[in-house]
Amino acid sequence: MVTSLSAIRGQERASGLLRRYLETGRVPPGLLFFGEEGIGKETAARAFTAALLCRSRSGENACESCPDCRLFRAGSHPNVHRVVPEHLSISIDDIRSLQEELSLKSFSDRPRVAMILPADRMTVQAANALLKTLEEPPPAAHLLLVAHRISPIPLTIVSRCQKVPFVPLPTELVERILASGSGTAARRSREEIRWAAACSGGSPGRAIAALDEAEDERRSWMELLSSFDPGKVFDAAKSWKGGGEIGPRIAAPLSLVRDIALLSSGEKEDIMNDDLSDGLSDLAGRRSADEWTRAFQALLSMSRTPPQLQKPLMLEAFLFKWFGKD
Repeated sequence: MVTSLSAIRGQERASGLLRRYLETGRVPPGLLFFGEEGIGKETAARAFTAALLCRSRSGENACESCPDCRLFRAGSHPNVHRVVPEHLSISIDDIRSLQEELSLKSFSDRPRVAMILPADRMTVQAANALLKTLEEPPPAAHLLLVAHRISPIPLTIVSRCQKVPFVPLPTELVERILASGSGTAARRSREEIRWAAACSGGSPGRAIAALDEAEDERRSWMELLSSFDPGKVFDAAKSWKGGGEIGPRIAAPLSLVRDIALLSSGEKEDIMNDDLSDGLSDLAGRRSADEWTRAFQALLSMSRTPPQLQKPLMLEAFLFKWFGKD
């Protein structure tokens, strides 16, 4: 099943822009979907693509039963191309392969759509190659760039795309989305869902990922912050290897250290990890409020660093410094 634009919650501005493109039939050759990870960008891009391809859509909703809808749902529509990084980056070879595909005659009279995600992982060479396609797009072809961050994308690319901004959702809405969902969230308690929503930064996707990691990660970090154990430090760093996103894993220490910083300052309201309040209060008394605040700021800075292989070393350095072992 393909989600319709109207079903994407909390992104009324983005949905409205996309709806107008469909209603007027004036779809730009380049669209840049950007915003935090896990807030609906790729879902919206898929819904928009399905509506573009559908022969019998109702408003912005694809019918889901015509031949084009069935092909798209099965992931085998010949007019749809996905460009994703095989490793850390989208390379110039990936873009050249896409350009070769777009240069060939279309398989049908439907528009052709290329989804590039995440577009902020393109190398400089790949972005420069893509620029040529944006400047002279093939007939009836649309490039949908999906990016978690807009700053790494060259301004020459950004300026040639119509921007579709996505915003973080209110915590209450993230909590309702999780509570009404299925899978991981359906098996979690109300307290766990509230914690995941509170530390998600407005991202349902990040909240769901945090739920997958939640219990083990929180308990492990309580131990890591309690006493210095080199073996546990190296094990924690090892779990961050691979250069991928660490958002789900860092959600636990961020929420814990935030709570401890509040408790060490005498604040007891708005604690995310209520079920661990005794252990958090004990940790709060071991350091000053300033130290816990600096620890939180260091973890927050780490969470905002782009995915890279150095993150395990950053984690090791943080924990060794925290215990005065640097």
